[in-house]
Amino acid sequence: MASNKDILNAQQFNRRRLVTAFSAGAPGGREVEPKGIFAPLIAGSIIALVMLLVPLVISRFDPTLPDGWQNNTLVVVEGQGSRYITIDGRLRPVYNMASARLLVEPGSFRQITVGADELEGIERGSRVGLDDAPEELPAPDSLDSRHWSACTSESGATSAYIATTPEGMSPLGHALISVDGIKYLIADGVSHEIPQESENAVLLALGIDTESAIAADAAWLNLFSQGARIEPFSVPDVGVPVLALSSSMRNPVSGDLLEVSDASGRKRHYLVQSDGSVARLGEIALAMYQLGNPGVDTQQVDAADLSAATTGASPAPSDWPSALGAGALDDESVCGVMRVDGGEVVPSIGAVSRIAEGGVTVRGGSGALVKATSGGTEGEVFLVTDAGRAWALGGDVDDTLQRLGYTSENISEVPSPWLALVPTGPELSQEAVWKDVADR
Repeated sequence: MASNKDILNAQQFNRRRLVTAFSAGAPGGREVEPKGIFAPLIAGSIIALVMLLVPLVISRFDPTLPDGWQNNTLVVVEGQGSRYITIDGRLRPVYNMASARLLVEPGSFRQITVGADELEGIERGSRVGLDDAPEELPAPDSLDSRHWSACTSESGATSAYIATTPEGMSPLGHALISVDGIKYLIADGVSHEIPQESENAVLLALGIDTESAIAADAAWLNLFSQGARIEPFSVPDVGVPVLALSSSMRNPVSGDLLEVSDASGRKRHYLVQSDGSVARLGEIALAMYQLGNPGVDTQQVDAADLSAATTGASPAPSDWPSALGAGALDDESVCGVMRVDGGEVVPSIGAVSRIAEGGVTVRGGSGALVKATSGGTEGEVFLVTDAGRAWALGGDVDDTLQRLGYTSENISEVPSPWLALVPTGPELSQEAVWKDVADR
């Protein structure tokens, strides 16, 4: 075991080694050269500069309030969806896009998205707008005001389609419809009531007695102009001899029918009238005349026999269809389709697979801006959106149009019965959005 003296000597030896190492320099007699101070300074400066620039770059891309935000600006809070309209430097919660635009001067609307921290310290006001106004507005180039169709449904209610069409629609020549127990024949854009007292006989005479009547409501029926009832008819002075016709005819008298075959083999029918003229009868008129005059005499004649005859006006209603064409099947719905012919709206009809329920369908993102007319040029202007509803434009209509981002050139005329298929919301105008606001 080492003695205390040995331990003391060892400690002194180690101390002398350390002193020698610190004072003698590098091995080989070289002095230890101090490192340069500029490299650490440069690295530190770069790090400090980066730390200063990062917040500036982040703030460059972080949404902020632009100049002039105090008015006419819809502010959307990023990540939250909250919306404010700015009025005199105050942020006012707004119900929907339509209300926001109505609160802004025409042509001045703008929308920005900012972070919630950018709005800290800005004064808030009360909520403004109409809670039942459109949530979103169709863009002007997305408006489609000319494509409307309306179909019967299994429930009896009308199913309307705007800016879109039910799939698989095929054209129809006619449709037999029942509204509140009364049957109607729809053809050529016109509805014709079939009187209940002669209903069975008329359907049998027209050859549609086995066709099921499709249930519809009055709103659907109103899409078509109301025509003359389809019922049996006769002419005055039946049996009066007519001498002005060809002598080859067998004692023609007023009320007789003349049948002529054309080159294609199709048959045409003419009614002899007491003034010596003949009137051509279409398919429906012929059936109704024969129904009203059982046993009427029909002569087969040549076209040459009628060459000298005067053609007169038919005693049958002029709006009766000349022929029926194909009807709908039992498992189909009948659709009225709005089409424009020479500037006039004339509905046609088609068939689709049976629709279960009524309602309104508008192509997503689209809509219609229409003037509801009733035969003239005057009428209210309505905005229809893909929410399936219509809103009347009130106040100064031109001003309201501009506030919503539209012009009068975007308006199309639509008959009132078509617009009546769409449920309506409150009137849209600048006055309406401010009506119930206390702190203006």
